[in-house]
Amino acid sequence: MLDDGPRYLCSAACGDAFRRGHRPHESKPPPPARVRSVPERVRDATRPSIDLSAISAESSAIGRLVAATPPTPFPALGLGAAALAFVLATLGAALPAAVASVGMTAVAAGLALAQGRSIRREVGVIPWLVGPLGAVLAAIAGLAARLDDPARWLPLAGGAVAAAAMLVRSWLDARANEPVAALVARLLAPLPRRLRVPAEVAEGDVRYEEVPASRVRTGEEILVVEGEVVGVDALVDGGEAWILPHAGAQAPIRRRPGDPVLAGARITEGALRLLVTRVGAERALARVGRFGAASPARIVRIAARIVRWGGVLALVASASGLALAGDPGVAGSLSAAAAVLIAAPLLSARRAAEAPLVAAAAAGASRGIVYRDGRALEDAGRVGTVAIATSGTVTEGRPELIEVHVLGGGDEDALVADAAAAEAAVEAHPIGGAIRRYAKQHRLAVGAVRRAQLEPGRGVTATTSRGDALVLGNRQLLLDHGVSIAVADAEATRAEDRGMTALFLGLAGRVRAVLVLRDEVRVGSRAAVQRFFDQRLVVVLMSGDHRGTAEAIGRQLDVALVKAELPPDERGEEVKRLAVASGVVAAIGRLGDDDAILRAADLPVVLDAAGSPQVDRGVTLATDDLRDAAAALWIAQAARAESLRGVFLAVGLGAPALFGAAFGWIPPAAAALVAVTLDAIVLPAGMRLLRRIELRVPTR
Repeated sequence: MLDDGPRYLCSAACGDAFRRGHRPHESKPPPPARVRSVPERVRDATRPSIDLSAISAESSAIGRLVAATPPTPFPALGLGAAALAFVLATLGAALPAAVASVGMTAVAAGLALAQGRSIRREVGVIPWLVGPLGAVLAAIAGLAARLDDPARWLPLAGGAVAAAAMLVRSWLDARANEPVAALVARLLAPLPRRLRVPAEVAEGDVRYEEVPASRVRTGEEILVVEGEVVGVDALVDGGEAWILPHAGAQAPIRRRPGDPVLAGARITEGALRLLVTRVGAERALARVGRFGAASPARIVRIAARIVRWGGVLALVASASGLALAGDPGVAGSLSAAAAVLIAAPLLSARRAAEAPLVAAAAAGASRGIVYRDGRALEDAGRVGTVAIATSGTVTEGRPELIEVHVLGGGDEDALVADAAAAEAAVEAHPIGGAIRRYAKQHRLAVGAVRRAQLEPGRGVTATTSRGDALVLGNRQLLLDHGVSIAVADAEATRAEDRGMTALFLGLAGRVRAVLVLRDEVRVGSRAAVQRFFDQRLVVVLMSGDHRGTAEAIGRQLDVALVKAELPPDERGEEVKRLAVASGVVAAIGRLGDDDAILRAADLPVVLDAAGSPQVDRGVTLATDDLRDAAAALWIAQAARAESLRGVFLAVGLGAPALFGAAFGWIPPAAAALVAVTLDAIVLPAGMRLLRRIELRVPTR
């Protein structure tokens, strides 16, 4: 019997060896379990229930279904009825033929109403009703004319022509909306109808269950794994993954905890736990469809008033046509009233205002550009000045410490170690990260400091473990703490003239070193700035760096206007001054250091923030590429111009036709031809804009 229980011993020697711990006949204990990362745990917990191939096949099937949606059929039946009405009108000498012509015109007008149900739903009852009603009224006027003179068949035929024109108008409207509607459908089709939420926690592992997307609320947690599409706007709460950030993305980007994710993003590698920020109709992609009728854009509100009061005016003008028509008699009065209803440009005015906004919102969403609403899109089209924060926007935002110039002797490693210790004691900042990485790469012994304090936009102060006062930052910070920089200024100026950032390190009241950091200009920044110039925008660089550094960056980008040496709060005040001097100002930056200029701008354009709950206005991007910011302003500018052009054209050409019809100068058939011609020009505004965007704004 042994202390830990009975054992079979082969011999006394074997027993002695057993007591000494030599037990070769026993199996080795299992190695300690490896701690799995969050992506590994969530993948292991869920992968058995996921059929990625089925998900991919389903998404592809939906995409093919949307792409293969048949176009709106040509209204052959209605046009056939109108043609028959025209033929019967030519036989108007026979009263039954004239009455039958009126009946067939009414049938064609009814088919036009049936085909234009979307007009009634999206634009309103009056724009949907007035044209076909005018065609029927024109046919009745033609019958009245035939009763006065059996040889007059042209007015009766005019009613048939007007009915045919109303059919063509409804068809043109449906065809013009097809490309935009198909794009919106393609954006929404891949979004999953079921989401995976935590069900229970057992022995440290989380089990998930799938629930309908409609049951998920803001603030809840969901899980998305490799191969799946994110169904909500969210923030990463755990895990790490590579994702295609939007529908048109061609290269994946990495997402870590704290990063936003836009609905429609697809995970290509890894898994993410997400905190939901927007669901249902509030998701960025779902808002796209509301940029039309429900949009708060000024141009849409103006067009809605034109349609509302224009409809009333058309009815009044139609009634006045009964009295003002130059052709005496009931037939002439009815004809004038019918021509007014047919010529009223109500549909054209409303569609011209809203279709380009919906098209722009959909095209932007497919490129990772999210306009908060129609008002933000319209404001983006009115921008005259662009204020760009330099760090992390035109530059990489990841500076590197490349030179250390020691002044008056001293240990370079000790000085950098003190600087790294001071930066480590305050909140994370790209410059501090560069100094800490340098210390780590050179294996410097970084100690601790006391009373460290960050002064935003200027630097850091602290007390070293030796009791020396440490000041690390720009010129103004050292001067404010009584440290002369005269002996270091020339060295710093040489670095700044090359576009570098120079930091002064002061210890015990003396400047001891100049730290030179380089933040490379981003690939594409020059192209983005050129696109701003092509849009005739004024570009201003906003920087907290020394003027020499900021101007060197400006020279690389061909930007002459540079606002340098500005702390974050002063940058916001500078943006407000720009707005007073130059109208609508867009500020481009990132959440965090650039919050001041983003809040102060008329239109904030926030990089790498689509899906974030922190942005409640302006434009957000799914990437940090400045070229996408330029694309956002170009798309908005093109959409606004298309909307204004269409509304002015509809009102400018439609109003004279309406006026002439009221006085009987334009017969119903001529009014119908004018109206259809105007519709053919104005209604495809959204389709034209999509083609322009496709040619001018590449996806990334």
